[in-house]
Amino acid sequence: MRRVAAIALIAAVASAACGFGGDGAVTVRARFDDIGDLAPAAPVMTSDVQIGRVDAIELDGDRALVTMSIDEEAAVPRGVIARIRRTSLLGERIVDLYIPPELPPSAPPLEDGDVIAMTETRADLEDLVIEGVDVLGPIAASEIATLVEEGARGFGGHGKDLRILLRNFEEIVRGYAARTDDIRGVIVSLGRFNSVLASRAVEQARSLENSAQAMSVLSEEVDRLERAIRALDRLAVGARGILTAHSDEMDRFFRQMRVILRVLRDEEDSLVKILRWAPLHNQNTQLTEYKRFVQVYQDFIICGLNEDPDDPARSCEGIPE
Repeated sequence: MRRVAAIALIAAVASAACGFGGDGAVTVRARFDDIGDLAPAAPVMTSDVQIGRVDAIELDGDRALVTMSIDEEAAVPRGVIARIRRTSLLGERIVDLYIPPELPPSAPPLEDGDVIAMTETRADLEDLVIEGVDVLGPIAASEIATLVEEGARGFGGHGKDLRILLRNFEEIVRGYAARTDDIRGVIVSLGRFNSVLASRAVEQARSLENSAQAMSVLSEEVDRLERAIRALDRLAVGARGILTAHSDEMDRFFRQMRVILRVLRDEEDSLVKILRWAPLHNQNTQLTEYKRFVQVYQDFIICGLNEDPDDPARSCEGIPE
């Protein structure tokens, strides 16, 4: 008890004199698994008296390394427990240097560069319970009895409803408890999803920017697009009108083509024979002796096959195609 009083007195004087960062400050460190929303410059306290402040917070592996400056004259002993807690239910987070009762008074004080080995982070729920105890502690027994009596009057006649409500709440809690692994998996998946989104933040921003530019261009060209669509509509209507007006001629043309192609298909062998034997026939006719009075002379002239541009009798020049 004397140690706590001495620390409080010395810390009060030292805080006004050096501001926890002068020549009389000792730099110590502590590692925490979770620091919550602890921020640099947060107070470092013992027995609800500020004796220092948080200088820096950095990541050390998978733990948070907190560097603190505390007043040397506070003589905080080695073996203290550094715990992160809130000053009140809605207060800021601080580093509380708690001195265990079993720590001997002769324990040496912390020195510059020391690392506090024992650390803990008090959960907000624990803070809530402690705050509730602090609130309800001063209430007298008679006041508690009055509260109970008034509560009975207020809930009187609703016991069955309260019982049903509590039973339903129990079933809900039991259902959540049975789905703990599923809920954990959903949370982990959401964490991975957020990690992927965060890693692609630059690409997503660029995509949104490109989309915005595209929408801006479309907005500027909306009149031209509308005119183009109307022109295409008129073109389609005109083409349909042309096809409708000449559908009879087109139908007759295709019917004639089908007849011609059918004849060509049926006479395919004859066409092959003509193309094969006609040049030989003309060649034999040319080789016939003149004295035998051959009266048939090149009776077959096939343009592109056995024509002779230099011979008027065998030339295809002037013949309509």
